[in-house]
Amino acid sequence: MGSLTEEQKSILIGSLLGDGTLRKKKNTLLEINHSSKQREYVFWLCSKFREYVSTPPKLRINGLGRTSYRFTTKVYLI
Repeated sequence: MGSLTEEQKSILIGSLLGDGTLRKKKNTLLEINHSSKQREYVFWLCSKFREYVSTPPKLRINGLGRTSYRFTTKVYLI
């Protein structure tokens, strides 16, 4: 697995300035979680990071009935 492309870097920075999240305990991963209204956008983001993602975005329903799509990248050491 190589370095991020310039496009991926730009998308990553934009996502982190917006709704993206980096989660870190021992290792780090990127989490993208958006309303189901933004389904197409989540799948587009996932396609841009396809070599870093194990599973496609999944539909999630919280306890209040709100729906969203979410995916995370594989875990990498930072």
